[in-house]
Amino acid sequence: MTLARMGLLDALEALESHLDALVIIGAQAVYLHTGATEIALAEFTTDGDVAVDPEVLSSDPLVEEAMSAAGFTPDRRPSAIGSWISARGVPVDLMVPDAVAGAGRRSVRVPPHNDKSMRRARGIEAALVDNSKMLIRALDRAVDAREFEVSVAGSAALLVAKLHKIHDRLEKPSRQDNKDAHDVYRLLRAIETQDFVEAISRLRAEDVSAKVTREALDQLRDLFAQGASARGSLMAGAAEELVGDPAAVSESVALLAQDLLEALVS
Repeated sequence: MTLARMGLLDALEALESHLDALVIIGAQAVYLHTGATEIALAEFTTDGDVAVDPEVLSSDPLVEEAMSAAGFTPDRRPSAIGSWISARGVPVDLMVPDAVAGAGRRSVRVPPHNDKSMRRARGIEAALVDNSKMLIRALDRAVDAREFEVSVAGSAALLVAKLHKIHDRLEKPSRQDNKDAHDVYRLLRAIETQDFVEAISRLRAEDVSAKVTREALDQLRDLFAQGASARGSLMAGAAEELVGDPAAVSESVALLAQDLLEALVS
């Protein structure tokens, strides 16, 4: 986790001229919102995820040139467009929400930047609406004193993104990760239901995020709110197989999902 944060800081330093266009998403953003919550499964991630708003992104410096100058190299796998590996070996993914990424299937059209310097991702659109500035620092300040003020996706945007990620990988067993479902549990445990209701209401009112938010709520119902034996609930519990109480987690996340959906209706 310490190394992953340093890799994220490396990317923020490389793209410092573009900070206004960046929004931190993924597990590191989840932990920034939920770190004070006592949960058996420790915080852990090996990478960094960053959403890029093309409407705010300037043309200078070019993203690919800034990342390369900072010691990042592109991941050469054909499926890893927009994934950069830091000099420390930390992957950092630069992603543009599909709704604003222009034409294409995986690459993006944000000229003059190289169309493979970032990749499109569906489900992260909500991060453009639900975010706030935070100070991002190293986890070990004695080793790394850098800090950057940058937007971090809000809890509702992160919930939407996680639900899309889980759903999209259901039919791809090799890409499924119980930890994603556990992150849904972590968010629902840590964040007040009313805070979710207010943020989700905003997301449903904005064109860029309305559709993916509606889909995410359907996914929350199908994958979690159907009960402890629902697929997502079981995945969340399985993440605590060796460290916690899987059955209790599956039951809890189902109840939390039901509570949120009921609150949104009322």
